[in-house]
Amino acid sequence: MALAATAAVESLARPAGPRSNLTPTALHELIWSMEICPETGHDLTGVLRDLGETVWNHGVVPSDPACVAHLHPPTLVPAVVTELAIAASNQSMDSWDQSPSGTEVELHLMNWLAALIGLPGSGSGIMTSGGTASNVLAMTLARSSAAHRLGIDVLKTGLPDEASSWRLVCSDQAHFSVQRAAAQLGLGRDAVVVVASESSGVMSLNALDATLATLSDQGLIPIAFIATAGTTDLGVIDPLDEIGRRAREHRAWFHVDAAVAGAFLLSSRLRPTLHGIDRADSVTIDFHKLWWQPFNASALVVRDVQQFDLLRVKSNYLDRGDEIDGMINLVGRSLDTSRRFDAIKVVATLRTLGRQSMASMLEHLVDLASFAGSRIAENPRLELIAPPASVMCVFGVRGASTDDLRQIQQRLLTRGEMVLGRTEINGRSALKFTFMNPLATHDDVDRLIDVVTREIDG
Repeated sequence: MALAATAAVESLARPAGPRSNLTPTALHELIWSMEICPETGHDLTGVLRDLGETVWNHGVVPSDPACVAHLHPPTLVPAVVTELAIAASNQSMDSWDQSPSGTEVELHLMNWLAALIGLPGSGSGIMTSGGTASNVLAMTLARSSAAHRLGIDVLKTGLPDEASSWRLVCSDQAHFSVQRAAAQLGLGRDAVVVVASESSGVMSLNALDATLATLSDQGLIPIAFIATAGTTDLGVIDPLDEIGRRAREHRAWFHVDAAVAGAFLLSSRLRPTLHGIDRADSVTIDFHKLWWQPFNASALVVRDVQQFDLLRVKSNYLDRGDEIDGMINLVGRSLDTSRRFDAIKVVATLRTLGRQSMASMLEHLVDLASFAGSRIAENPRLELIAPPASVMCVFGVRGASTDDLRQIQQRLLTRGEMVLGRTEINGRSALKFTFMNPLATHDDVDRLIDVVTREIDG
């Protein structure tokens, strides 16, 4: 196995740059020329070498300083090497008898995370495949909780008549997974009430209060308030404390989507930006963003672990309900059945680096985004859309059309010079740097801005 692992690592060696300059058509032809299942197998070393030349050489390199489009992190070595053990041991996290120590590790990590958030001792959680899965699970709990207050098991009997008046309240910058959850839960996307945001991107409390008054006048009931801690584009954090208060006043579920900024809990300097997160009934944390873990690694943490009982469905072969004391089957908390033991790579990383190193890397990236903002503000060709709030820096090009920005972004991508973000803020097209590499420097930022500026002039 050691020789195979070495060969796999060697297969990742590739030319510098965030991606190759192979066109989409040429890449399609190359990949599709690869034989998937030959009649007889080949030597593993040769297969790995071929995959390196065909696949990895033409993938994206998140560790390259010019890979700045998305919340797509380079990965930390402790997590990467632990991935091998995860695959080799193949623990299945749905039942205790398939993952006894793994179950305890995941529970231990979730308890630590709940305490880090500031939740009471009843807090715990479950690992999920990503922020979308965590948000959908949170909305599932919110719906089940609203029904439970009416004495209804919604998972057994379906939506009650009262559900037609239920609403999920979030800002216009919230992740699209809120709408997806509403659709999957039978509430419909129209049940999502979108509150206007301030020019900075945070939810407007005045708009929220006006929205709540309108819902009351219409006889509609907010069953969940969703606040975002780190929006996808601007990275801003909603006023968590104030939104949480309003959720309590309406006896509604309060969910914080902290997929992006949840890592700020590790930093004494950045943690105050999350003031009020301890009011949450549930919190989404994505380890595969600013915790630098390989995909997939997310978590949903809840204030009261007993809320998971609203999801539990007993089975004759897996989660019978007659387990011995101390035996917990995590399938009762999850919308999945079989799951990987992803918690252990997070634990390996945290134990190796420690809180101070993790916090230092986070703070560096926030400072890097701020530096990029100052440089862009000084550039006569560029225009800062909003002051950076976390690790993103969004900017426009003076006098450029939407199509101009599309061409700039796509030319740089196709030539393999930069994986640059492109988005839209309040109807205006914009470009975006997302800084995820803790080794990136001020010089790297200056080079990125120079490349974009040359592309505009070219």
